[in-house]
Amino acid sequence: MKGLIKAILPLVLLVSCTSSEKRNTEALALEFFEKFKSRNDWSGFKNLYADNLVFEDVIYRLKFNKDDFFSFYNWPDTLFEKHPDFPETLVLQDLSVTDSSAVGRGYFNPFYYKGALLSKDHHWRFTMWLYFDEEGRIKRHIDFIEYPPVFLQSAAESIENQ
Repeated sequence: MKGLIKAILPLVLLVSCTSSEKRNTEALALEFFEKFKSRNDWSGFKNLYADNLVFEDVIYRLKFNKDDFFSFYNWPDTLFEKHPDFPETLVLQDLSVTDSSAVGRGYFNPFYYKGALLSKDHHWRFTMWLYFDEEGRIKRHIDFIEYPPVFLQSAAESIENQ
């Protein structure tokens, strides 16, 4: 009996640690999506990322380091405005986590950019992959966003010109 307990105990501890790591990853991912939804804490959002970040936008075939990613996302840009009927910029529909990664799926609410209303008739669906380092910072972020046709056309043109 003692032998069976000694054999099972490490397995129980391993499952317990993995479960705890999953909960921590889920909390980190939820913090990311909450900050993204509110889009009012640029400094806090930037603090979620590791210095060695690799960001990829699958559709546009972009790959950035941390500084270039912040220039690309650029929340302080005054050309972006939330829609008055949609105080949150996105809706997270599903979140799957492992011990060190998370995949969030959802869509963007309507918003204004350069005065033009976007994502009203065509909600931009997204899937975002987040990979966390040992310190709980995002070391890799991959966006797959279903941009509207006009954006897809410009993405195709920019790829052709590469």
